[in-house]
Amino acid sequence: MKIKTIFKIVIAIGILQIMPLIISLFSSEFSLMLTTDTFGFTPSDDAMLMFGNFALVLSFVFVGIIFHMIGAMSFTDQSVLRRLSFLYFVLFGFLSATDLVALIQGSNMAAPIPVIILGLVSLGLLYYGSKKGTA
Repeated sequence: MKIKTIFKIVIAIGILQIMPLIISLFSSEFSLMLTTDTFGFTPSDDAMLMFGNFALVLSFVFVGIIFHMIGAMSFTDQSVLRRLSFLYFVLFGFLSATDLVALIQGSNMAAPIPVIILGLVSLGLLYYGSKKGTA
């Protein structure tokens, strides 16, 4: 499989993963829906402020990574693309680890299962690209 194709798939998965947080930045009803699982049906103003900051920071981080991956697709050397795929694998691994640890601990702060599964799919694709991907 071509590494650039893997990057495009991972970009699409990343957009799907971060979309709920981006929507919550513009919709207070959607934000409230996301926070009720963790903070109860009447979250405090401080909890909502904390969630808003979390959503903003994580959204910007993911958008930055996505643009970085788009820029990385300009490389044509297979060894460079494989190394970048491995580096993205490590980065996404650390991003996914927080949700996996929270899920294993049984915390209600973990991401929903579909988001975790999409993260693991991204990890698998990026690892595959680092080992057997072609330019």
